[in-house]
Amino acid sequence: MKRLIISIVTAIALLVIPVSGALAAPSENITVTAVPAYIAIANGQTTWTINGLENSGVMEPDTLYYSNPASGGDTTAPSSTIINGECRFAVTNTSTVNIAIVVNFPNPGSGESTNSGVATNGAATFAVHSYTSYATFNAWPANKVVAKITGSDTLLTTASPGDEFWWGLEYESQSGAWTESTTMTSTVTITATASG
Repeated sequence: MKRLIISIVTAIALLVIPVSGALAAPSENITVTAVPAYIAIANGQTTWTINGLENSGVMEPDTLYYSNPASGGDTTAPSSTIINGECRFAVTNTSTVNIAIVVNFPNPGSGESTNSGVATNGAATFAVHSYTSYATFNAWPANKVVAKITGSDTLLTTASPGDEFWWGLEYESQSGAWTESTTMTSTVTITATASG
């Protein structure tokens, strides 16, 4: 009887050992990483006083001004191949995707002059263009783009994640004389969208 009990205990012990070995690692962990396709930009300089880079900050009628911090400042057009130093604003693509850039220039909140929305100024309207030193978009004046109140054409079609690009504005003041001295302030909007 004793021998039968020992044989049964041994048999049960042998059955338990393989089963407990199979349960040692019943599952494994897998790390899944997903990077969202998000769009974000960081703009360095956020102000420009027209004719204030090297001059008084007072605009004259029917005059071209540039956000060009290079020698000569506001009244000096960029060179035929725009360089970073001729652009006031630096933007970094902090997105995880390629982006396209559009620059809109709304009407000022006060003052009598408004954005013409076309390539030329008028008696009571100003004209604005955006330009960039980025890669193949840097030919002056061929690649400058009209900055409309809304719905401007694309300034830059592809900037890769991590790219920094420089851009600027050309502002042509209204051709007619002003009848008031109200300071005009407008908030220019640079918008990034996903691009192929």
